[in-house]
Amino acid sequence: MKKLLLLIPVLALAACGQKSYTYEAFYDVEGTGKAEVSVSVPNGSSYTETVDLPVKNRAMLANALGKVTLKVKSDNQVTCKLRVEKEKEISNAGKEASCEYDITEDTDN
Repeated sequence: MKKLLLLIPVLALAACGQKSYTYEAFYDVEGTGKAEVSVSVPNGSSYTETVDLPVKNRAMLANALGKVTLKVKSDNQVTCKLRVEKEKEISNAGKEASCEYDITEDTDN
């Protein structure tokens, strides 16, 4: 019985050490008018949609390691901003702007 009681904390600690491969990502698109926004996330949804600008704090969910991609096309100047979990924000500007972040084992979630 004592051996079993000693084993329970070890099993609990081992379960806590596993890393989750689910990551929240958020994006903004600044500008005026309309834009075509394409989003791709690892093992998640990929889509393209036409949106009215600006777009604020739109959420995505990545369920694996890999590249999160945000591409924006507009007739006007736009700025895309991409945030993945606690990592540094990525931004880019232009009539065609692209923001990418590669989720790796080192990405903090």
